[in-house]
Amino acid sequence: MGVLLKIRAKIAPLSKGCTKTHPLLVLDNDNMNKDCGKFFTHPAPPEPPDDLFDKIARRIREEERLTFKRRLTIFSIALALSAAAFIPAFRAVETELAESGFVEFSSLLFSDSGAVLAYWQSFVFALLESLPATGLIALLAAVFALLQSLKFFSRDVKFIFKPATN
Repeated sequence: MGVLLKIRAKIAPLSKGCTKTHPLLVLDNDNMNKDCGKFFTHPAPPEPPDDLFDKIARRIREEERLTFKRRLTIFSIALALSAAAFIPAFRAVETELAESGFVEFSSLLFSDSGAVLAYWQSFVFALLESLPATGLIALLAAVFALLQSLKFFSRDVKFIFKPATN
């Protein structure tokens, strides 16, 4: 039941004299003061259902589980890829260590330690020069990726298989 308002519009002149200006349209409402209270009264808001909170909490848990399942899929793929990258990186480092003579230089530590102590500065530089840096960087990157994806994978597995609490 709407309230019918009587509104009269008067067109006012644009200017009065040379300095005062007025708006084009002036609204005049005779009943505005009488009906003003009716505009600001609101009916009572509807009551939410009793199980609304439980439905919302259940939906949030379902969304969290879906998010963790997606993350589990991503991190399981990352785990498989990093494990697959670790094996060739390890073999490449093993081959580079054998080709560079690093193993022979490092075996001098145990076989002729007196010579190593006498010429330790030259020995350290010879070890560093024969160290396969790029292969070791690739191996360490693969190990880091493997450990990080394993960490995230295990965290998500724990969350997915955790019993739901009410």
